[in-house]
Amino acid sequence: MDPQGAGGMENNVSKIIPFSELTRQHKLHLLEHKRREFREREEYLTRLRKLFFQVEAQMRQAELEQFDLYQQIIDEFQLEVRFPSLGDRVGLQRLFTEDPSLLALTEFLEERLDPEECYNRLQNILGEKKKS
Repeated sequence: MDPQGAGGMENNVSKIIPFSELTRQHKLHLLEHKRREFREREEYLTRLRKLFFQVEAQMRQAELEQFDLYQQIIDEFQLEVRFPSLGDRVGLQRLFTEDPSLLALTEFLEERLDPEECYNRLQNILGEKKKS
């Protein structure tokens, strides 16, 4: 017989890792992998949120500049437009879809009216308001 035959088998058998230990190691590795994956995704989301807030701030600034442009024209033509607070987005949207002066200005600024047509509409609106 092989001198290592039976004894060699015993050494090999003693080196076998129990299935429960393999399962445990697999689950520990999976947990660590998922934690790394989570952290990477959280860092990515944090960067996206920061970028989003920067873009949102720039958009808000551009909206305020557009609003200021309307205000300059309204002041020049001495139009009576009662604006809600700037935080009332629904009120502002409603105002821009219902107020005849703002409708005329928006059509002009979006190049659906030429300056003469816009001027005439605004003068008509002013005339109607003076009559009432």
